[in-house]
Amino acid sequence: MNKATITTIIVIMGLLLLGWLLFWRNGGPEVPVVEENDDTQIEDSGVLITAKHEFSDGTHVVAGEVNLPTPCHILNVNPVVTRGTDPDQVIIEFEVTTQAEACAQVITPTRFKVDFEAEKDAEITATWNGMRADLNLIPVAEGESLDDFEIFIKG
Repeated sequence: MNKATITTIIVIMGLLLLGWLLFWRNGGPEVPVVEENDDTQIEDSGVLITAKHEFSDGTHVVAGEVNLPTPCHILNVNPVVTRGTDPDQVIIEFEVTTQAEACAQVITPTRFKVDFEAEKDAEITATWNGMRADLNLIPVAEGESLDDFEIFIKG
């Protein structure tokens, strides 16, 4: 190995160590909060999902973008509609998986779009890998369509 390679490795290791120290100095990982919901406990993932929402002719469309931890992660989004309640209840299930053993730790914005049939006033919630997620739905502006959406949401 030449000096440039060794220097690069030392700089990268130093940055990783600095990041690790800052992470633990700020309290480390957050512990999920457990709350009761219909006699079952669902953990809070701490994830906020902001998306645009459109309702037309009995069909809801929810579209947005979430950050995945690496480009190797895959996002699956499935709506689960429960009828017979007043109003219909919909849970949008976000599942993030990966089979990669090693992957660059680069936050990767990933778009999603899901549509489902439910009442106009359906209660829409979300889960992130089986844990409750906060879902912030923004109504689509008049004349706007989610068929070919662009989302620029500032948090």
